[in-house]
Amino acid sequence: MRNAFKILCATLVAGCLLQRAHATEPCLPSPCSGANQAIDTARCRGLADWVATGTITRVVHHVQGEPVFKDFADFTFTVHASEKGAMKPGREIRFQVGWCQNWLQLPKDTSGTFRFYGLPLPSDSGVPGQYLYFERAAATHSG
Repeated sequence: MRNAFKILCATLVAGCLLQRAHATEPCLPSPCSGANQAIDTARCRGLADWVATGTITRVVHHVQGEPVFKDFADFTFTVHASEKGAMKPGREIRFQVGWCQNWLQLPKDTSGTFRFYGLPLPSDSGVPGQYLYFERAAATHSG
């Protein structure tokens, strides 16, 4: 009887985990994707409400294991220079990595300068912003 109970519990747990894995809905391709699903930064720049370079700080990792295997980190982006839109230097924007929105995870090394392609910022500063894409600022870009 005891073994039957253990087997039943193990089966239920496995079934729940499997169902949870299948419950994760796929995301649409990035709107910045071009040919072969590669990121097209010129396209991304055109879609973005603002583009700015700056630094990533105040990273708080929220690593999830099976079945997701993703770090839903919270972090702050501090603007150093605006390339599109009216982003003032020194402005801090809070972001959180998500599943389909803010899909791109932070690199292990967040030192240095990054370029963010952002959507309109929420009026409530307590709500995380949304980005289409980001890259190291040293990366070449078109547009």
